[in-house]
Amino acid sequence: MLTEKPRLPIGEILIHGLLPSPLKKWVYRLKGYRIGKNVSIGFGSVVCGRDVEIGDHTCIGFMAAVRGRRIRIGAHVQIGATTIIDTPRLEIGEGTKINEQVFVGGLQFPDSELVIGRNCQIMQMTFINPTTSIRIGDDTGIGGHCLLFGHTSWLSKFEGYPVDFQSIEIGSSVSVAWRVFILPGSRIGDGAVIGANSLVNRTVPPRCLAVGFPARVVSKAPDFPLELTDADRERLLREIVSEMIAFLRGFDFECRENPNDSSYEVVQATRRWGRRRLKTWRLKVVYAPLPAEAAGSIASDLDVLLSLRRIPQEIRTACDRQRTLWVDIAAKERSGLSNDMGEEVVQYLRRYGVRFLRVYPERR
Repeated sequence: MLTEKPRLPIGEILIHGLLPSPLKKWVYRLKGYRIGKNVSIGFGSVVCGRDVEIGDHTCIGFMAAVRGRRIRIGAHVQIGATTIIDTPRLEIGEGTKINEQVFVGGLQFPDSELVIGRNCQIMQMTFINPTTSIRIGDDTGIGGHCLLFGHTSWLSKFEGYPVDFQSIEIGSSVSVAWRVFILPGSRIGDGAVIGANSLVNRTVPPRCLAVGFPARVVSKAPDFPLELTDADRERLLREIVSEMIAFLRGFDFECRENPNDSSYEVVQATRRWGRRRLKTWRLKVVYAPLPAEAAGSIASDLDVLLSLRRIPQEIRTACDRQRTLWVDIAAKERSGLSNDMGEEVVQYLRRYGVRFLRVYPERR
C-alpha cells in the first residue's frame, strides 16, 4: 500500500527515543528542528516532522509520540506520558496541557489539522480524529474519555448510507465535560458548557449550558452564567485566599497574615545536609483598583502580587524589574517570571477555573 504507515513510529523510537533528553534535543537540532530553552523530551518519546518548532519550557512525557509534517508547539506546553499525536499539521498554543494517554489520529487527509489554542487542557483517554480540521480556542477544557470525530463513514455510500467529512470548531473558554461525543460539523460557541455524557451534532450558541443526547440548550443568559458584581467577586476572592492559606497550613507551612494591608508571609521549612532552613515568601492580595502612581512602592519586598482588578502597566513593569510575580485576575494574565509561591497561587486558582496567560516583558 502506497500511503500506509505504522501506527507507532517504531524506527524513530528505537533510533532516537531511547536517547537521554539532552542528546535527543541535540540530534533534533541537527535535523533542523527549532527547540527552545529548557525543553524536556522524556525517555522513549519522539517528535517526527519536516518542519518542527518547540517553545521554551515545554515537557513531553514518557513514551509519547508526536508526528506530523508541520508541528508548532508553544512555550510551557505539557504532553503527558504515552500520548500519541499523529496529524499532518499540528499547532498547540502556549501553556496548554495534554494529559496522559490521549490519542490523536485515525482517518485523515494530507491537509488535516489540529489547532489547539493557548492555556487549554485535554484530559486523559480522549480520542481526537481531525479528518479535515479541528480547531479549539484559547482557555478551553476537554474532559477525559471524550470523542471528537471529524468523519462518519463505515457502510457504503453507494448503498445509500451517509458518509461525512467535516471540520469541528470549539470556541474559547469552552468547558466540555467527561465522556462527550462531538460529531463532524459541530460548532460550539465561546463560553459554552457541554454537560457530561452528551452528544454534540449541531451548533451550540455561546455562553449557554447544553446537555443531553443529542445536546440541547437547557440554560442561558441571564440565568447562565450568573452576573457577578464587584462585591461578589471580592467576597469570592477573600474566601478562596482564606481557603488557600488553610491549605498551606495543612502542609505544615507557617502562614502569618497582616490584616491591615491583606499581605501574608508564608514560611517554608526545608532540611539540607541535616540543617533546617527557613524560606519566607511574601504575598500581597489587592481587592481595590491599583493606582498607576503606586508603581514605585507596591512591588517592593514582595514575591507575589495578586490583584482582583486590572493591574496598570506601570505596576506590571515595576514588578518585572523587581522580579515580583504579578497575577491579574481581571485580565486573566500573569507575569512570565516564575517563583514557587507564585506557581502555588496560580495552581490553586485553577481549581476555580481561573487560568492565566503569561505576559513577558520583552513582548510588550
